[in-house]
Amino acid sequence: MPTTTKRKRPARKAKSKLTLSVEPKYVAMLRRAGARRGRSITELVQEYAVQLDKETGAPEELSDYVKRNLGALAGKIKPEDWDRNDRVGHMLRKHMPR
Repeated sequence: MPTTTKRKRPARKAKSKLTLSVEPKYVAMLRRAGARRGRSITELVQEYAVQLDKETGAPEELSDYVKRNLGALAGKIKPEDWDRNDRVGHMLRKHMPR
């Protein structure tokens, strides 16, 4: 009687299931993007996760306008400006924490 040897299956990476709550318009966008690229939504999400993971957090290139005006307020903002009870004080507290 011939003996049969079982083939070993290639090792599979374990997958995790993820449920997302996404508005229908975004699901439609993902489906269209997947169809254009010939990829599933899962593959798109995986590619995007890899892309996000590779980001260094380096700031994006500044626009010419920002470069020209960079430092325009240097020396003009005083510590008490953060305590102002108006829009300027609010913007300083929100966008320029001490």
